[in-house]
Amino acid sequence: MMILTSALFFLTSGAITAVAAGNASCKSLPGDPDWPSDGDWSSLNQTVGGRLIATVPVASVCHSGGPFDGRYNATECAYLKALWNYSQAHYPFPGEVSFPFAQNQSCDPYTPKTKPCDLGHYASYSINVTGAADIAAGIDFARRNNVRLVIKNTGHDYLGKSTGKGGLALWTHNLKTREFIEAYSSDYYKGPALKLGAGVQGFEAYETANKHGRTVVGGTCATVGIVGGYSQGGGHSTLSGLYGLSADNVLEWEVVTADGKHLVATPTSNQDLYWALAGGGGGTFAVVLSMTTRLHPDSPIGGAYLRFDDEQIGSEAYWDAVGVFHAGLSPILRTGTTILYSIYNSTFSMFDFTAPNKTTNEVILLLQPILSELDKRGVPFIFEAHSSPTFLEHFAQDFGPLPYGPFTSGQVTSSRLVPRSVVQDPEQNSMLTSALRNTTANGDFFLACQALDLSANVSVAANAVLPAWREAASHCIVVGPWDYTADLSVAGSENRMAAKEAALTDVVTPQLEAVTPGSGTYLNEANFRQNNFQQNFYGANYPRLLEVKRKYDPENVFYAVTAVGSEDFVVDDCTGRLCRTST
Repeated sequence: MMILTSALFFLTSGAITAVAAGNASCKSLPGDPDWPSDGDWSSLNQTVGGRLIATVPVASVCHSGGPFDGRYNATECAYLKALWNYSQAHYPFPGEVSFPFAQNQSCDPYTPKTKPCDLGHYASYSINVTGAADIAAGIDFARRNNVRLVIKNTGHDYLGKSTGKGGLALWTHNLKTREFIEAYSSDYYKGPALKLGAGVQGFEAYETANKHGRTVVGGTCATVGIVGGYSQGGGHSTLSGLYGLSADNVLEWEVVTADGKHLVATPTSNQDLYWALAGGGGGTFAVVLSMTTRLHPDSPIGGAYLRFDDEQIGSEAYWDAVGVFHAGLSPILRTGTTILYSIYNSTFSMFDFTAPNKTTNEVILLLQPILSELDKRGVPFIFEAHSSPTFLEHFAQDFGPLPYGPFTSGQVTSSRLVPRSVVQDPEQNSMLTSALRNTTANGDFFLACQALDLSANVSVAANAVLPAWREAASHCIVVGPWDYTADLSVAGSENRMAAKEAALTDVVTPQLEAVTPGSGTYLNEANFRQNNFQQNFYGANYPRLLEVKRKYDPENVFYAVTAVGSEDFVVDDCTGRLCRTST
């Protein structure tokens, strides 16, 4: 048979005793007696028009020996190694993801050439999806052959949702259609809209919207696919302060369900599925082919930059200044402005300020109360305000060069939504500042935050977005930069990255939860070992989301780490095998 070759990977999410091959409650793996034969895979390849791709890890060019021997190329390996910490090294390929724990060093440009490259916990095959029929064929094959099914777009994934050992991946990255709709009309919205194929990335959607004098809600990392887990999990944006989360703007979902049906979910048709997909998380309810979303008028954007550090004032005054910034947020956010900023143990940087329809002078006036308070306390700072004629020009200035942008991807991650009530209360704000200080104290972690106020936003219809978003003043991601030279195979405290992940889970995250009681965590930018993920990621929506899951996927065809219904499964830490824990 002629099956294309490309790349893939994994992550473990739980531990159980090693499970024997052939256990009916577990998914089949290569080498098991019930693993599909070459003839079975060849038949699937014919069904999907020759678009079945056998996994070959992209970093196989860095290794000799093993199942991918003969691919070593020193020049290509050096190029890949230089890009490995950036999304462009991973998203063009059907199996690669950017999360290092998922990569699992099974085939890595940082490990020795003499270490053989193997699939590790990568998926075995991918279907290059071109339409609903490909998805239906993949679902049917996985069900009949007891093969794990994975939904994969760009692989911007901090939790390992878009991979799985022995899996068959439905790769939606090449569904690139972009249709501008001048006058969308329904009972719940009338106006311009954009229909996006599942593979459309942020920079592509921004370009299309800009061409028509509009803006669309998308991510700050321009290579993230808008239609996939981003919007299905909520999807925050530099425009969210004015227009809400991406999920709040969705008009239609075009999907294939677990029984192979091709349908459209809207606020008036298949309403429960529409509701669940808009904020309830990706990878578990259905496979999304396309999404239709509201467009908004383009406008001039006011921007600004603010930086201060502890060099002249010392640590106490520095952290006091961080508290001043948070205390002054609420009046600014009520104007529809969105702010992105980072907090290190000695440096604060507000690196994006997105104020639609604001001039440079208006931006200065918005920030003046904070600046005056910093002056009053003797805090030296660098401040600059500016404006851009369009959103795309503003975005390119703060998050360029496009299309790739400035962000690295290697990290361990957790996050927390900080309620407005916390930053508005002096005592609670002080406790928050102490927790942030503790988080960054030894330099292992920093915070990347987005300040916004969603309380006044009007969504297209009711959706499953975590309710804590509506009460938040800021969403803060805890970032632990990844060391690709660390050896993941060593045990105990010598495994530096495992130790960092443990500190994140057992020390840092509980501290942030303690000062933000009753809040929650953004499910797309979170720790894959988050405790009580049902409450933290989904809140009061979880029982209803589970009902929708069981209605549309009663056989649990779809599984993803921490997704709705995932508590019924566990991944064996040793073998990577996915098994049911309940019937």
